[in-house]
Amino acid sequence: MARSASADIIPFESIAAGAPMAAGVGRRRLSMTGELSWMLDPLCIVVAASIATLLCSYWHLLPLPAPDFADSASAATWFAAVFAPFVLRDPHFGVRVGRAQLRTLMRAHARRWALMVAAIVVLGVISDTLDRFPIAWLFLWLAASLVATSFTRLLVVAWLRRRQRQGHLTEVVAVVGSGTLADRLVDALQRGAPRSTELLGIFDDRTTRIGQIGRTGDLAQLIELGKKRRIDCIVLTLPPTAEQRLNETLQRLKALAAPIGLCPQHLELPPAHEVVGISGRRGASGRAIDAIEDGSAFAPRWVTTLLDLSGAAALAVARRLASLLRVVPAARPAMPIYTFDALDLEGFAPVAAGWGLRRYGYVVTPNADHLIRLHDDASFRSHYAAADCVLLDSRFVAHLLRVTQGIRVPVCTGSDLIAHLFATVMTPADPLILIGGSAAQANTLIERHGLRRLAHFNPPMGFIHDAEAVEACLRFIESNSPFRFCLLAVGSPQQEFIAQALKARGKARGLALCIGASIDFLTGVERRAPRWMRRAGLEWLFRLVQAPERMAARYLVRGPRVFALLRRARIVLRTQELAIPESDAA
Repeated sequence: MARSASADIIPFESIAAGAPMAAGVGRRRLSMTGELSWMLDPLCIVVAASIATLLCSYWHLLPLPAPDFADSASAATWFAAVFAPFVLRDPHFGVRVGRAQLRTLMRAHARRWALMVAAIVVLGVISDTLDRFPIAWLFLWLAASLVATSFTRLLVVAWLRRRQRQGHLTEVVAVVGSGTLADRLVDALQRGAPRSTELLGIFDDRTTRIGQIGRTGDLAQLIELGKKRRIDCIVLTLPPTAEQRLNETLQRLKALAAPIGLCPQHLELPPAHEVVGISGRRGASGRAIDAIEDGSAFAPRWVTTLLDLSGAAALAVARRLASLLRVVPAARPAMPIYTFDALDLEGFAPVAAGWGLRRYGYVVTPNADHLIRLHDDASFRSHYAAADCVLLDSRFVAHLLRVTQGIRVPVCTGSDLIAHLFATVMTPADPLILIGGSAAQANTLIERHGLRRLAHFNPPMGFIHDAEAVEACLRFIESNSPFRFCLLAVGSPQQEFIAQALKARGKARGLALCIGASIDFLTGVERRAPRWMRRAGLEWLFRLVQAPERMAARYLVRGPRVFALLRRARIVLRTQELAIPESDAA
């Protein structure tokens, strides 16, 4: 204990003032990224089915009529693609990668794959569809799927291990309780994995029990700090015999969304030459972390569950499956009917340019989540029914419609549309309204495009549930009417509600555009996916990786329903041009 680590602990006053902490990405987020590798499993299964069909056709192994085989193969492929993420998900993926347990990881994947194959075979036997599949096709499909899913996991493992070797995996640890045990734990963590552990400090209310390393602050300061920055783990160095103090500390730390562990009293620190970093074999740090993980049983279960995205997603899936088993209300349509205008970006631009200031209309841009809401919510369907133009905002949905129904629907994404209108249609003298977004974003638009008549109003969060706030928003728009364009950027279904309410009141004049998060992409607040991902319909994957906590429920729990909806939906594609009276031109 001759070496003091006090230099590695930043005082609470400096942290609260914004002192820079260790660079890197949170271990929990990167581990969660690894766990989300199973998102690629549906794509691997679909691609494997296509490869198997091509090989069997080339080798003349498919039956000549093949209609029954095609239908059965398509049904089996989509069933496996939807079923695979729930069966093949490994909740210990990130932990096994961190401990270099590659063989254990692949064995676990093989077992889950065997379970899924068994389920497919059993369902095939029960439904009498197994006989329709040529053995060669079935074997090639399953083998190619196993190889593809295993390969994607190996790629994720290689990426995570590379990040580990570079020291970019950081875990923010806070120690509660000072004394000799806290000194030993801190020294073990800093000597064992200095690049992968960011020690936030030692926090203790009893200032008389300060060890050699020093104290950062008390519990109140830790709770205040936890509300401003990420904490991956809290370790209690309190004796288990102090039951009352332990319970009081746990009750106070419930305010923080971080797992809590109890450090074992017998923690020993070996010589420095026996301690190896995270990229080598596990040393004292590894044993300390294992002890911390084992001690998490002392913490309330809801604390760790709250931060475990995979567990939360599983619970949400269970609730969704339970809701699907209920009796369907009579008001819900048996077959989804979706209407789109056959207009892409170039096709809609003339419509927007010639709309004018003498009449009101609004444009909606549905994506996959909107299509699910259209099926579930009758009021949301009324918003879309009153819209003057419905532009498909999702290339993923367009690809899916092309595969499932053979229909080509033009795509006009909201982000590309707004950027195109600013570049080719809008002029600095046009009266414009921006609803939503920050004042800084409005100023960015003004400076970038030289706008002289932009009126900005940002309603409060959750304003749609406050009649006075909704009325204030509607009056602001009407008081600035007529307008060339009104950009509604308050999210769905709020923006569609405002657009329809303006039409029902009949006072506003101009064209309203429901653009959602497009204003964030346009002003640089959020990054858009690379162009190749957008063209491939994978922009949702980019957004999920960027903000997994916010997007996981939408894309992984709610989103898969779109497969079943579009498979049996009736698509209405309006090809007639929207009439634009000459008297309405601006």
